[in-house]
Amino acid sequence: MVKICILLSTYNGEKYLGEQLDSLFAQTYENFEILVRDDGSNDKTMEIIKSFQDRYPSQIKILKDSFGNIGSAYSFMRLLEGSNSEYFMFCDQDDVWMKNKIKHSVQKMQELEEKYAKDIPLMVFSDLRVVDEKLNTVDMSFWHYQKLSPEISKNQKKLLAQNVITGCTVMINKEAKYVSLPFAVDTMMHDHWIGVNVAKYGKIAWLPEQTVLYRQHSVNVAGAHRFGLVYVAQKMLNLINIFKKQKRVVKHFKNVTIFELIFWKIQINIKRLLERQ
Repeated sequence: MVKICILLSTYNGEKYLGEQLDSLFAQTYENFEILVRDDGSNDKTMEIIKSFQDRYPSQIKILKDSFGNIGSAYSFMRLLEGSNSEYFMFCDQDDVWMKNKIKHSVQKMQELEEKYAKDIPLMVFSDLRVVDEKLNTVDMSFWHYQKLSPEISKNQKKLLAQNVITGCTVMINKEAKYVSLPFAVDTMMHDHWIGVNVAKYGKIAWLPEQTVLYRQHSVNVAGAHRFGLVYVAQKMLNLINIFKKQKRVVKHFKNVTIFELIFWKIQINIKRLLERQ
């Protein structure tokens, strides 16, 4: 049984962290360790982590560094850089994992290895169930809620234009780690960055099931917003910032132009709007 390294970045997460950690230790796949990096919490987050560490001393490790508060994307990439395993998973502090999440992700990863090879970058991701603060279901499927197609992940250029990979559902192998470091485009979130690099150099697959209760609350760093005309209008008002970000993306990924990204972004979002009808 392969040992999994779960990367957990925390920041003032005392309200929901205990429930998330409980869901990790309720997994049907038990061979894992959790590497935690706190991003400068000033609440009881570290007390909660240490209390779980006292209960599970061999499974919880704390990554300490001098970087302080660097934001969630950089914090997760620091965890990836400072970890060592065959497979890695990313964990948000405020969700709840369904009990077969690790088991099913490992099974899918091993299917990828058999189909392709172990020595290329591989990624597995899944759908999520959107829930409110009290875990009441808002939508059974995040993909439905956002009108997202996991098929986009097969095409690196389309994935650059529209991220469909949610970090808290992801499992990658060590080859995917290598092609994702160093983190070079800070206008992208870590899941988007890793996904695009794996799409470029390796293979991506997805589980057509919900593996996470994706909790929505007032202080989500990155949350779920129902896709529709209002969502699109808000994005249109922010076109200048989007354009600036895309310019930085194409400067790094030299196999795509700004015009291609804009083309794919428009095409994908028109299709999402049509599917909404």
